[in-house]
Amino acid sequence: MKKLTKNEKHVLKLLTEDPSSTNQEISGKLDLTPQGVGKIRKQLFEKKYIRTEELHLDYEKLGIDIHAITMIKILPSVFKKFKNNELDKVLKPINAIRSYAIPETDITHIIIYAFRNIKEYETYFRNILDEFGDYVEIKHTFVLSSGSIIKSSAKLMFLDVLNGLINDNATKTIESNT
Repeated sequence: MKKLTKNEKHVLKLLTEDPSSTNQEISGKLDLTPQGVGKIRKQLFEKKYIRTEELHLDYEKLGIDIHAITMIKILPSVFKKFKNNELDKVLKPINAIRSYAIPETDITHIIIYAFRNIKEYETYFRNILDEFGDYVEIKHTFVLSSGSIIKSSAKLMFLDVLNGLINDNATKTIESNT
């Protein structure tokens, strides 16, 4: 992991608290110029600490009523028969919120999906089984309503980690001054 400077840690913390913060807003909270904040933000992207701004969407207001957590097994023969872009229909479909490859023998992927309604969910899985049924096994699916989402962000965990990094840095500075 690439080391973060004290200012990078503080800027990252403020961006985690509010991803839409402008360089001007952040500079007002830190002893930095807006240009300095812009440079730090660019460094955080280059070091790959930041990939993009994370949005917190209200799924129900957007008309997404169903979530599904699905455990699948992709058989090895699928990689010989289909090209990667064809497999994206299974691993990275438009309905997938997140896809995880896992090193198991009985389950190879866990995918979190979002659908407008139960009919869209059923149609999607029927089509996947029609097209890839000999190569993909759906091991288990949990169907949930969007209203049952309790937490959908890791923001608090990231802030805890960043606070630890900032506090460790402050402790080291105090120790070196004594």
